[in-house]
Amino acid sequence: MTSLLDILKEADLRVGFTEKFRTVAVREALGRGTLQKRLILSLYGLGTNAGLKRVSAGEHGESYKDLLYVRRKFIHKDNLRNAISEVVNAIFRVKMQDVWGNATTSCASDSKSSAHGIKTL
Repeated sequence: MTSLLDILKEADLRVGFTEKFRTVAVREALGRGTLQKRLILSLYGLGTNAGLKRVSAGEHGESYKDLLYVRRKFIHKDNLRNAISEVVNAIFRVKMQDVWGNATTSCASDSKSSAHGIKTL
């Protein structure tokens, strides 16, 4: 089985979405490799609702304080929005149009299609 953490890491290797995370501080002192690792772990902990403390207990060498620092200095609404846009745009670039067509894949939360005003019942 492939873990969600591996999928997140692979998505970053292919798309580079962690490049969209910039610090809110005056300068950035972390190396990009270290920051990338801490960002992926932090996003995994926050996204799965496992939390940073539980993720920091893993065998990867990153402490809770390290992950908390990254969350406070790098993970903000605009950075997340830019990273999500990068991933979604990459998905649209590789989408097989002969299978899926050229319409968007948006869907309302009540499972009714929102593309072209068509609703499924």
